[in-house]
Amino acid sequence: MNALRLCPRVALRVGVWWLLLGWLGWLGHDSWRWLQSLDQHGNAPPPEAAASPRLPPDAAAIAQLFGVLPQEAAGNQPRVPLTLLASLVESRPELSRALIESPEGSRFYRIGEALPGGGSLREISTDQVHVQRFGEDQALSLTRHTTPLLIPLPAPRDLPSSTAGRGDHDSLVQPSL
Repeated sequence: MNALRLCPRVALRVGVWWLLLGWLGWLGHDSWRWLQSLDQHGNAPPPEAAASPRLPPDAAAIAQLFGVLPQEAAGNQPRVPLTLLASLVESRPELSRALIESPEGSRFYRIGEALPGGGSLREISTDQVHVQRFGEDQALSLTRHTTPLLIPLPAPRDLPSSTAGRGDHDSLVQPSL
């Protein structure tokens, strides 16, 4: 009786081992077939591409990408005179503005905006702006006035001499009757 009891346990263990070995064998065989198919199809050397001559990069496209004009395009463009009239500087540079005058008129520009005649505005400070035109950096400065903007008025001379130097209001009071 003891032998019959032991037999199903042994048979179960042997069956589990056979299933495990069969599954591992099936995985091994499938992997081997997959590797064989790679050698025939997947690992073939790539076909040689015809070597095309290397073309130089497109300077106009690169210049447009960075917001400037290439040197050869600069010779074709007329020079447009620009004058800085005012600059409004903010703590965040993207909010700063510059009032620039050109033959087309004057208007406010932001950093990165295109300017008349080519180029773009690069930096705004309190007394000048930096512009990139025709592939070179330029600085436009505010014009300095030789005469001051505010001139004090001369002292009025048509007041009577008795009240001209006095700062009190005694001369304005009339005597009572």
